[in-house]
Amino acid sequence: MDTERSFERLTEDDLAHLSEVAQDVVKSKVSRAPVAGRYVDRLIMLALCQGAAQHYVDGRNGVKDLDVWAFFRSGLKKPFPYRAHWRADFGPSHLGRHPDDRGYNGRRVDILGRSILAERKTDDEGAICAWLHSGSKSAKYLVKRPVIGLFPKKYFGKLVWSPSGCNQA
Repeated sequence: MDTERSFERLTEDDLAHLSEVAQDVVKSKVSRAPVAGRYVDRLIMLALCQGAAQHYVDGRNGVKDLDVWAFFRSGLKKPFPYRAHWRADFGPSHLGRHPDDRGYNGRRVDILGRSILAERKTDDEGAICAWLHSGSKSAKYLVKRPVIGLFPKKYFGKLVWSPSGCNQA
C-alpha cells in the first residue's frame, strides 16, 4: 500500500526490526567510513526520533519515514561527521511505503549520527538528555518529539526523552 503517511500503529516487533536494520547500517556503513569508522565501538544508543517516535507514543502523528539517530561517545580528535546520513529500506510491512520513495519496498529508514559528550562513568541516558538540552541545531529539532530507545537492549522501547523532559527511571 502506497500512502504518504501510515497511521498503522508501530509495534514492538516493528521496533525490533527497525533496530536490526539500523544496527546493520551502522555496522556496514559507519565502519567503512574514514572518520565515522573510528566511532564504531563508541556507540551509546540507537533511537527512534522525530515523527515516527511521536506516532509510537500517541498513534496520531502517522509515519512518513523512520528516523533513527545513532549517538556516539565523543572524545576523539575529529567529531562524528555531522552530515553523515544513511538510508535503508524497512521492507514490506503493515506501514506500507511512501509513494515518492522509489526503489524502496517499505518505509524509508534514515539513520543519522552524532558524537556527544559522555564520560564512560556517565549514565548514557543522562548524556543524551544533556545533549538534547545543549541547544545545538540538531538537538533543538529533536527535543520537540519523543526519543525511543532501540539499542542496546536495555533501552529497547524505552521513552528516553519526551518534550516535557528526560524520562530516566
